[in-house]
Amino acid sequence: MCSCLSEISKHNVDLAQRVVNGQIFPKILSCLKESDEQVKKNAACCIREIARHTKELASVIVNCGGTGSIVDYLSKVSGAAKLPGIMTLGFISAYDDTLAMNVISAKAIPPLKEALLKDEDEIKAAAAWTLGHMGRHSDTHAKNLAEANIPLDLLSVYKSADNSEDLKKKAKKALKQIVEICTYLPPLEPLLMEA
Repeated sequence: MCSCLSEISKHNVDLAQRVVNGQIFPKILSCLKESDEQVKKNAACCIREIARHTKELASVIVNCGGTGSIVDYLSKVSGAAKLPGIMTLGFISAYDDTLAMNVISAKAIPPLKEALLKDEDEIKAAAAWTLGHMGRHSDTHAKNLAEANIPLDLLSVYKSADNSEDLKKKAKKALKQIVEICTYLPPLEPLLMEA
C-alpha cells in the first residue's frame, strides 16, 4: 500500500493532496515502525514524495508529529533505507525557518551527522544537502548545527580526497549556507582555501 501511495504522490501536488486527503496521516507514521524493512522504507518514500511538493503538505507531516517519527526511523535503519528519511527532513527544512526549527527540535542533527560521516557517498550527500537547508535560515539555526560541529564535519567531507565530486559540491554548498548566516563562525573563504 505505501509503495502505491508513494507512486501516486510523486507526480504532482494535486495527487499528493489527494493521498493526504485520504487521511493517511498520522496512520502512515506507524508503518515506519513495522518489522518489515520494505514496509518501513516504502512508508518513508511516500512521506518524502508528499513533503517535496509544497510547504502546506510538509506542514501536514510536521503537525502530526512526522519529523520525530522520521528521526526515529533514521536511527533504526541502515544503508539506502536512510535516503527517503533524510530527504524528507531536507524538503521540510527548505520551506521556512519554523519548519526547519521543528526538524532541529526533533533531534535530527545527530542521525544526520552520523550519516554524513559514516555512510556511503549518496547518503552523505543527502545528509549534507539536508543540513544545509536546516542551517540556512537564521543565526539560531546555524548555531544549533555549529554546536554539533557540523561545519567542521562538512569541511572534512569537502576536503577528503576519497569523496565523490558530487558529495564535495553538496558539502561545500551546505557549509557555505551555514557559515554565511552564523555570525560567530569564521569567514568561509579561508576554510575552503585550506582544502
